[in-house]
Amino acid sequence: MVSAREGRRTRAFPLYAVVLAIGVLLVVLLVGWLAWIDAQASHDKALRTSRVYGAHVESVLGDLFHKTDILEAIVVTQDGELSEETFLSLAESLGEGIGIRSIQCLPGGVVRYLHPLAGNEAVLGDNVFSDPYRKVDAQLAVDTKSITLSGPYELTQGGIGLIARNPVFLQDETGEDEFWGFTVIVLDMPDALEPVGLAELASEGYRYELLASSEEGDSLVVDASEEPPSEDAEEYDVSVPNHTWKLRLSPADGWVNVEMLACIGVLGLSVSVLLAVVVRQEQKSRSLLGDQATTDVLTGLRNRRWFSETVEQWCAAPNPRPFWLLYLDLDGFKGVNDTRGHRWGDMLLAQVARRFEEACGEGCELARLGGDEFVAALPGSNRAATRQVEARLRHALDEPFCIDGCDLSISVSIGVAAFPEDGATYDKLLHAADQRMYEEKRRR
Repeated sequence: MVSAREGRRTRAFPLYAVVLAIGVLLVVLLVGWLAWIDAQASHDKALRTSRVYGAHVESVLGDLFHKTDILEAIVVTQDGELSEETFLSLAESLGEGIGIRSIQCLPGGVVRYLHPLAGNEAVLGDNVFSDPYRKVDAQLAVDTKSITLSGPYELTQGGIGLIARNPVFLQDETGEDEFWGFTVIVLDMPDALEPVGLAELASEGYRYELLASSEEGDSLVVDASEEPPSEDAEEYDVSVPNHTWKLRLSPADGWVNVEMLACIGVLGLSVSVLLAVVVRQEQKSRSLLGDQATTDVLTGLRNRRWFSETVEQWCAAPNPRPFWLLYLDLDGFKGVNDTRGHRWGDMLLAQVARRFEEACGEGCELARLGGDEFVAALPGSNRAATRQVEARLRHALDEPFCIDGCDLSISVSIGVAAFPEDGATYDKLLHAADQRMYEEKRRR
């Protein structure tokens, strides 16, 4: 016969076991869910990072390819009669920069003008239309009348490089376009991409690879970390002339924080505490993701998306209040990027953002649209108060900025538009302010 005490023990044990089992089950389920959340956040961060660096690759290559446009303009201006002296003078200035192997002009597709000659003698006199590895992209450039990119591949003069060919057309006596030849820039790889700072991805905890497609459809590695990214790496399509490159990256330690799984024992101490912690973490995670979606990563200001949505809400309100919109564009910033590099440019933008924040004061909504463009909105303000804010924003850049011990000076052009006088929508207001900003630039 079982005693009453023993009976109470028997009845208590299953209840305790059930509670414990449910608690353990909840812990397992919740930890699994948290692991998924962590993986999603890691994927989102990796995707944002790939977009930032991918866009930087496009910008760096675009700046380099622009050199062929400058040379093309000279050829057109001189009606195709390019002197050796003129070419060398221009090529010497254009050839300054990291990763530039040579600057060339190819009348009729033949390498006639070349700088520097040393180390590149092997290509002098080459006809790209006779080269099976180059004639396809060369003919494509002629057919499309646009710049084409070849490579990366082994250069005739040695080394691995990229070749950007810009077709040049002159007008004949009838006004028709007549093919003259090419202006060309040859880039050493991966040196040409050094300003992008892809190697910094490794220090940020990522494995990466930048891939280019070959004419045969294969993927060629332009740059990569020591260890390749995982198969489920996030990808960004890098747009280059007549090709699409891919930047792939994944965390070196995996998408999930394994240490979090070790918290199962702590989380199992109390189901109630566990649920409270999970809810709190979820709220913080959602808040963080929301902030990241509306915040400019570089400056910490609000981004274009947040600003446009906010101003549209003001405009669409049942009884909208008047407000002023200020469009700000930095003067002299491009020169900093061109001469000092994008790292200095990014540091300068961050300092500019802090000064603009201080100048705006409370009640003013400030955001970065992109590049060196900022925008501010003054709800319920009058013209006099707006002028004061405008003056403070201009004076905010009076003092030089210190970057790595060097002083840099820039200024700002500002265009102002009023709601509803200059427009009843965000797009119209931004356009009006943008036009006035450019009018100010032209007056300078």
